[in-house]
Amino acid sequence: MARDSAAEYFFSLVDEAAAIVRGDSLRELVKPASYRIEEEEEVAVSPAISSLFAQKEEAESEPARVSVPSSALEVLRLGSLLDDCHDCEAWMNRNGSVRAGQGAPHPLILFVLDRVSPDGSFFSPQENDFFSKWLMALHLDVARECHFTSVIKCPGAADIIYNGCERILRRQIEVLSPRVVMMLGSAGAFITTGDGDIFKARGRILEYHGTSTIVSFSPSQVLADYQVLRRPVWEDLKLAARAAGIDGRLK
Repeated sequence: MARDSAAEYFFSLVDEAAAIVRGDSLRELVKPASYRIEEEEEVAVSPAISSLFAQKEEAESEPARVSVPSSALEVLRLGSLLDDCHDCEAWMNRNGSVRAGQGAPHPLILFVLDRVSPDGSFFSPQENDFFSKWLMALHLDVARECHFTSVIKCPGAADIIYNGCERILRRQIEVLSPRVVMMLGSAGAFITTGDGDIFKARGRILEYHGTSTIVSFSPSQVLADYQVLRRPVWEDLKLAARAAGIDGRLK
C-alpha cells in the first residue's frame, strides 16, 4: 500500500508492532487505522521579512571572516623576504632567531645598524642600555615609534653588502614608511653616500630610497670612543627628531 509520507509509514509500523505484541497479527481485535499527515498551510510573508530570514541563514552558513589590513600583511611578508634570500653563503647562518627587523609596523624612525648578531638582536645588552637612554632623552615611544633592522641581514657575513641585503632594506623602507631613516654605522654610510666615512656623511639630512636619512655612529662605536663621539651622535639624534617632526618634545 502506498504511503503519503515517511511519517505515515512510521506510525503504521508502530501499529503493526503493537498488534503482534497483543497476539493480533491478523488485526482482528483492533481495526487498522489510516494515517494521513496534513500538509502545513502556507502563511504569506512580506518580501522584506523573507529577505531578513534569507540574510540570517546565509550569514550562519558562512564561516566567520577576519579582515586583515593589507599594510599589516605586507609587514608580515618582510620576514619571508629574508627567508627566501640566498644571495651569499651567509644564509646558512640564519636560524629561527634571526629576523629582518623588529619594532613598530609604521615607525617614526627606522634605525639601521650594520649587522645582526646570531641570536637575532641588533644590540648587545650594554649597547641596548646605552642607546635606550638616548631614545628616552628624545621622548620616543620605542614600541610604537621605532623599528630596528640592519644593512647586512645574516650573522657571520663578511663586510660585503650583497644585493639581497639592500633589496630587503629598500623593501622595508617602502612597507614601514618611516619618516626618517637613521643609519648607524659604516655600512649605512656606504649605501647612503657611496663612502663609509661617517664623519663626512653625518650632521645633515640626506636621502636614501626616497626617505630623509641621517648617518651617524653606532652604539658600539660610541662606547668604544665615548668622549669623542657622544656629542656628534646626540646632535645627529636631535637632527633626526627634527626631521621626524618631534623636535618639540625636546623643549
